Amino acid sequence: MIGHGGMAEKVLVGAATALPLPEGRSFEEGSALILTYATSIHALLDRGRLQAGQTLLVLGAAGGVGLAAVELGKAYGVRVVAAVSSEDKAGVARAAGADAALVYPRGPFDKEGARALSQLFKDAVGPGGADVVYDPVGGDYAEAALRAIGWEGRYLVVGFPAGIPRLPLNLTLLKSCDVCGVFWGAFAARDPAANAAHIATLFRLWDEGRIAPKVSRTWPLDKGAEAIAWMAARKAVGKLVVTV
Repeated sequence: MIGHGGMAEKVLVGAATALPLPEGRSFEEGSALILTYATSIHALLDRGRLQAGQTLLVLGAAGGVGLAAVELGKAYGVRVVAAVSSEDKAGVARAAGADAALVYPRGPFDKEGARALSQLFKDAVGPGGADVVYDPVGGDYAEAALRAIGWEGRYLVVGFPAGIPRLPLNLTLLKSCDVCGVFWGAFAARDPAANAAHIATLFRLWDEGRIAPKVSRTWPLDKGAEAIAWMAARKAVGKLVVTV
């Protein structure tokens, strides 16, 4: 795993960042596993304190980290509600194990639209609210999702391709909830032993068939820019891989 510069035929890496690929697994699968699933297992277990029987709301649930969160949520025995931007993506999330899937409209939203989006999330998670909200989307979706959180819930800030949100902090008081940042790269650097334990767990779950990296498309290195454009257009389902 490297922080940048991966689209190259040769790279120099530190020994600690080089991970052995399990026997019988392809490099395409391996490249799709670590960043997404390691982010999600750190988010859900360390930051979200996820417990069996709880309710997990996953935004962007058909993307790389989103699908990883769906699969890991099911592996740890929780009810997973997947929120996505199209019916096709809803099908992908259900196939990954989501108990329910909802399709949200595209923002930005006015006050009425934001209220309707919040109600959509609330109806999907149920009257008790979500114990954990996994948000790799941000933007106008963030506050609506936070309004659907349960008492003492944990809202996980994973990313914000839809924009950096501004959350009304009075909601955190009313729900007695936590807003938790998730920075897997810094976690891995600061606590390599804990990160290594997570990766060992991921390899075990992978071997047991409880998680499975989804690579929806690949591109050769000389067409890597097309992969980036595909992702920017929000067409990605699971992971996109550039082969070298």
